[in-house]
Order: sequence, then structure tokens, then C-alpha cells
Amino acid sequence: MKTMVSLLTISIFLTVWVAPFVPALETPTTPSGIPVSELEQFVDEYAAGHMGVKTAGASVAIYKGFKDGETVRNKAYGYAIQDEVKAGTDSVFEWGSATKLLVWTSVMQLVEQGLIDLNSDIRNYLPPDFFKKLKYETPVTMYNLMHHNAGWEDSIVNLFYSSPKVVPSLERSLLYNEPAQIYKPGTVVAYSNYGTALAGYIVEFISGKPFYEYVWENIFEPLDMKDTALHPLQKDNPAVAEKRGQIKGHIPGKGKPVPSKGERIFIGLYPAGSVIGTAGDAIKFLAALLPAENETSLLFNDNNTLNEMLTVNYSLRENFPGIAHGFFEYFSSVKTLGHGGNTVAFSSLFTLSPEERFAVVIMTNQAQETAMCNGLTKALFGEYKPPETTEKFPDAGKFTGFYTMARRPASGFTKLIMSLMSTFPFKSVDENTLDLGGAKLIQISPYVFINTGGNDFLDIVNFLGFETADDPEQGSVVTRASIGYFDLLPVSLGEVVVLYGSLVLMVLCLLFVPAAIIITVVGAVKNRKKRIPFNLMKKLNIILFSSMAAAVINNVILAVRALSFSTYSSLMAHFIINVAYIVFAQVCIGFMATNWKKDESKGNRVFFVFSIVFTAVFAVLLTIWEFWR
Repeated sequence: MKTMVSLLTISIFLTVWVAPFVPALETPTTPSGIPVSELEQFVDEYAAGHMGVKTAGASVAIYKGFKDGETVRNKAYGYAIQDEVKAGTDSVFEWGSATKLLVWTSVMQLVEQGLIDLNSDIRNYLPPDFFKKLKYETPVTMYNLMHHNAGWEDSIVNLFYSSPKVVPSLERSLLYNEPAQIYKPGTVVAYSNYGTALAGYIVEFISGKPFYEYVWENIFEPLDMKDTALHPLQKDNPAVAEKRGQIKGHIPGKGKPVPSKGERIFIGLYPAGSVIGTAGDAIKFLAALLPAENETSLLFNDNNTLNEMLTVNYSLRENFPGIAHGFFEYFSSVKTLGHGGNTVAFSSLFTLSPEERFAVVIMTNQAQETAMCNGLTKALFGEYKPPETTEKFPDAGKFTGFYTMARRPASGFTKLIMSLMSTFPFKSVDENTLDLGGAKLIQISPYVFINTGGNDFLDIVNFLGFETADDPEQGSVVTRASIGYFDLLPVSLGEVVVLYGSLVLMVLCLLFVPAAIIITVVGAVKNRKKRIPFNLMKKLNIILFSSMAAAVINNVILAVRALSFSTYSSLMAHFIINVAYIVFAQVCIGFMATNWKKDESKGNRVFFVFSIVFTAVFAVLLTIWEFWR
């Protein structure tokens, strides 16, 4: 009995007096609270609910650094080729735009060496007269490239190529695809592949080495990333090129993902999105950005440079995600940074938390995939809790109306379609809620909204922020909105009417062509019995709508070829045909307009008027929407 009492006394003494002075063993967890020891099981169960249903295949790599060490989880799920080949940790995936993180890391390495000043005019680091289309005197700086606010329009032509034989050099891609500058530098965020590729070229120009060689020497080799390639044709790593042939990209299908027919593309502006590699290699890159307190990152000589790179230095407003030298800020239970990536058949999301020394790489062989990339990332980093505030929120009705994406082509034949696709309305549900295509956005702080769901396609829109300015006549007005990656600009009702009115007129013109053919054929059959010959006006009318039919077919082929990543030069024949049609239509319209009354048939005269009107409208639409270039 005395022994038991003694043991109990010692136990109480140790618990009450000694335990508080003994450091507790650290149990590493994810930011969302999942113990690292249970992490693999958690990801396995999460992936099981999505593989083969919403996602074809995925590779997930997770890094956690803690006081006494670090841990890495690396596992693949699903299929590399649907129902044929399973994905493995040695499977390679396309990074897409996550490649841009290599550009900004390379830039900061040169900043550390004193070779780049982030505030200087980038023309200081380029060959003379490199730009031909700069509109504003305000210089473009490296900060502008990092923040995607250099002012350039977007372009979807000559970004991707379907054949490796036609991929130009980086310099040639930049020179021949220089976009128009449509915004003053520093005023509007418009996500730019061109701007990032240009930053990569500046690294190339300063270092005297091709960008992919620079990255290999200064990032891949120091981190032992042997299963990754950056060259647009993977010439820097033939083994990766071979592995790329062993995985196929997929797109969503009915019930489950299906292989994409055009899943292989090549990128001329390759620093913006051409990396192919394993998730295991990718996590080495993110881990190198999360050194322990007593360690120096393998990518920099001084961690101060790394800390600067991972510091947010641009944001629309308070409590809204910003940009940290090219790394996008995400809101979760902790501060996170990273970048997503999408190609025609692959998706990825790279996310890291410097404070938690936690990083996640999710790569999938499916276009626009969100179940794993976005869903699993949120589950691991934890839900964002909006700050409590007593401030009065502005009425959501203040922000209703039409907006258009700042990231869009403003010239050329693609501007009509892209304008239609990028213009949409915000509607107010109540004084604190906006509706965007079924997605409900709730105001969490003044002028800042969070997406609460309702539209899976818009899952990538996590936050929406607004900027206002005082107008002498209208008072406070919205000048722009933002979803982080790019801004949204207000569009007047008149502009919307013109935009969609053009679409309606275009549809009417397209409907007129088969109607005219049917009317002519039916009339020809009737007139043949009556032996009524075709006069000059009838023949000219046939030529008129037949040429319109030819122009329609020409532009359908143009659209198909553009979507198939044909080169701009190969599309020139279509532009020439459109110009020829516009000129020819004007000549025919002029002749018919002065002679249509000479036909004795009232029905024919009405037909001629319709032909003249629709031909004129179609020619005008082709002209103002720049289908000639």
C-alpha cells in the first residue's frame, strides 16, 4: 500500500511541477489540423471520391517542415490513360502557368545579384527598339510584369502550336506577337502570358543563356529536379519527352472524363507555361522556398531576397488577395501563396504557406480540373475566416451592372467572340449579396465579396473586390472590380446593346444565306416551267448571297483553324478572302442599289432589297469586328 501511495505522489509531482518545464513533442499537422501521420489516409479517401468521376488522374505531393525535421508525401491516383494505364509517382504532368513561378524566382535571383532593378524601365534590359506598339510614356517595369499590369491586351493566336515543327524561338515569339498596349501601366491588372515570357527573355538576355538553360543551372540542378523539362520541345530532358508520350490529357465527359483528341500542344512563349515534370520534382521547388530558420534556401544567397519575393506588394484593397512578386495570394486559414496552371488538357495548383512551412502540389491530366486542385487544396489549408468588422457595408446594388474582363483581345478577329464570352452581369440578391451566373457572392468586408458556391464552373472565383472613385456628377462610381488574376471593367448598357446587337445581326445574316438559297432554287423550278430567263439583276443577286455564303464558310474555317492552334501566318489567306469579299460586296451593293427598281416583279425587288441590306450588314460587321486581321 505504501508503494502505491509513493508512486501516486511521484506521479502527481511530475505532472504538476515538472511537466510544464518539459517541451512537448511537436505533432506536425496541416494548416487545417490534419496530423501528418494521418495525411496519406486523408488524401487517399478524398481522392477515392473523385477519381474516374470528376478527375482522370492526379499526382499529389505534400511537404511539411517542422522543428525537428520535414516530411514529404508523394502519391498518384487514377489513370495516366483512361482505363489503360494507371498514374504513378513517375508520371509527368504539364505545369501550365505554374511555370511562371520559375520566371519570378529567376528574376529575384538576378535582383539579388544587382543585375535587375524592379523599378527600372524594362527597356534597359532589352535590345534597342524592342517594342513597336507601346502607347503610353509611362515606363513598364519588372513590377508591372510581376503584377500583370503592364497594360497589354491578351492574345489567343500564336500562343500555342499543334506541331513542334512550327514553334518559333522565344525572341521571335515576343517580337512577332507583341500585343497592343491598351491600358496605362500600373492601372489595370490583365493577366499576361506575354508579360511573363518577356520577363523570362530578360533573364535570358542578361544571363547570356537561353532561359531554359539558366533555370536548369540555377533551379533544377541545385534542387536535383531530374524528372522535369522546361524547353518547349523538352530538348533539355529527353527522358521527360518520352514519359510525356505515356500520359494523355483528358476533358470532362458524360459521367467520367474522356481522353482529349487535341491534348498535345507546344508553346512559343514557353516561360509562361511549358514545364512538364513529376509532382515529386515540383514539391522540391516549393520546399526550397520554405527553409528552416537556421537554413538558407538553395535558390538564394540570402533569405532576405526570398522573404522579399514572398511578400505581397500589390493588392486592390485591404482584406483582398494580392500579388507577391508574381506569386498570387490565396486566403485560407493561414497566409498562402502560389499559382495555378491550365493547358488544353492538364491542370495544376501549386500552393505554399511560408509561416507554416507547408506546401502542396496537385497536378492532374484533365482540363479545367477543380475537384482535386481546388477542393483538396482547401481541405489541406483550411477554410478562410473573414475578419470581424463593425464597418458599414455599401449596398450590393451599387455594384450591379455589366462588366468585361480586362484580360481580352482588343483588336483582331478574336475580339468579337472573346468580348461576348468575357462580358457578364452582376445582379444583387439582397443588400449584401451578388449573383454571378448562379454563384452567390457574400460581402465580408467593405467592397470585398467571397464566393459561397452555386456554380461549379465559377469555383475558381474565390474573391471579388471593387474599387470606386468620386465623380463630380455621379458621386461615387465603380471604376473596376477584380478577382485577383485580372480586373473586371464596368461596361455601359449602350456598349452591351451594341455587342449583343451585333451578335443578333450576325445570326440574322447567317440565317438569310440558306433562306436565299431555298428561295432561289424554288423560284428557278417555277420559272423553268414558265420559261422565264434569269436577268442581270437576278444573276447578280445570286452572286451576292453566294459570295456571302462563301464568306461565312471562310470564317467558320478560320475559327476552327484558330481553335486548332494554327499559326497566324497560315490564317492570312482567310483574312485576304474577307477583305476581297468586303470590297466586292460594296461594288455589288452599289450597282444593285441603283438598278433594283428596274425589275418588273415586286417579289424580286423585295428579295433584292433584303440581299442588299444583309450583305451590307455582314460586310460592316466583318469590318468593325476586324475579321480582316
